[in-house]
Amino acid sequence: MTRVNEVRAFTCSALMALTITTTNAAEQDTKNADYLLPYCKLAKQPSRASARDAVNVGQCLGIIEGVSQMFELLNEAQEAGTVELDPLLCTAIPAGISTQQLVDVVVKYGETFPELTHRPFTVLAMSAMRVAWPCRK
Repeated sequence: MTRVNEVRAFTCSALMALTITTTNAAEQDTKNADYLLPYCKLAKQPSRASARDAVNVGQCLGIIEGVSQMFELLNEAQEAGTVELDPLLCTAIPAGISTQQLVDVVVKYGETFPELTHRPFTVLAMSAMRVAWPCRK
């Protein structure tokens, strides 16, 4: 497989993994921003949370870090000339941004636009990062 095809395959896989959610009618949608945002807020607090809270805080941090790394990979692929990014996938997240800073951006975006929190958390995180650090092009 050529490098271009590898990047395309990875990009498609990453996007599908980040946007697909499963909903069980008997349970709350744990992939929803309404569900995860409160746990993202716990990330700044001392770890006196229950095991379930800790898992959900970890899920918040992991998704946000994963979205950030996906954007980084996509930007590197575009700079290498292997892909042309859709504007929805282009960001300019500065080097050295901490995971907590990313979390703060996502939480603030969710608080600013509560009407968007019914969406999957990955979609909200992607939107928050794109708004905070728009593409330079």
